[in-house]
Amino acid sequence: MKNPITRLLSGSLILVLLIACGDGGGGKSDSGSSNSAAKSSISLSTPGGTPCTSSFGDSDAFGNIRFQYSTGTTPWGCLVVDQTSSQPTVSGTKSVRIEVRPGDCDSSQTFLSGTAVVSDCTSDQSRYEIRQVSGGSTAGQIITYEYYVYIPAQANFQPPWSKSGPTPLTVLTQINWQCGASACPSLGSNGYGSLAYLVIDSSGTLYFQTQQDFSWVPNGKVAIDASPFDKWIKVKFVIKSSSSGDGYVQAYANDKLLINEARVTLPNPYAYISLKLGIYNSSISAVSKPWSTQVIYYDALSTSVQNF
Repeated sequence: MKNPITRLLSGSLILVLLIACGDGGGGKSDSGSSNSAAKSSISLSTPGGTPCTSSFGDSDAFGNIRFQYSTGTTPWGCLVVDQTSSQPTVSGTKSVRIEVRPGDCDSSQTFLSGTAVVSDCTSDQSRYEIRQVSGGSTAGQIITYEYYVYIPAQANFQPPWSKSGPTPLTVLTQINWQCGASACPSLGSNGYGSLAYLVIDSSGTLYFQTQQDFSWVPNGKVAIDASPFDKWIKVKFVIKSSSSGDGYVQAYANDKLLINEARVTLPNPYAYISLKLGIYNSSISAVSKPWSTQVIYYDALSTSVQNF
């Protein structure tokens, strides 16, 4: 996926809402944790596990969401791990672990940046992401995605900006739109873009962020937790999938509604909505400290669809 989010412009709407979320390491209670802590109760060393690309049918790990490989080729990038190996879970015995090491990028997938053909490795980006299998137009559907996310305490999950060049962006979830049978190459990146993100910044604050219309321009962001580490945080997105003005995007953290935008959510009736999970970093050279290995877990994934 090409996300030209290195070109993000300032959004016109900035909302600041803070809530206390999560727990201290395995349940769902609302206790805080220290953002300054670099050590976690979870080891950041790569554990044993099964590669996600051979485990997408595992309902304990992926729930009822069908995923496919997206971007990333490293053997440690996405693993299905087990609580018997001291890995965090919130439901069942397995969870999905994403790891991005400094320099991880995928040169096998290329995309257009303007008129140039580039890859993450040549466009200052790093990532490992998995993408939901699409099934055609989602017009007329209210789609719900729900999961828990666990970020072990780690120093500089996103390093500070160097104040030179575009501000780095680290994305942990994308709600994407894409044109289907009827093309719309003038929108987004050749007919592909994002409605909403789950992001983390250099202060360690976890946010929801939405995008304006069908562009990569941010519409605004809402703070979820200023110290989201070493705890499970419940995330839910609800999208009324419509090419008319009756659509909406809702985002919840620990069952609290933080974003509720009435808007068109499909560029045309043939387009579709999908989910992407993992770690994506833009403008990786524009930092004042080196990148460290990034680790994140997802669990209790589910989706549901209601027609309207």
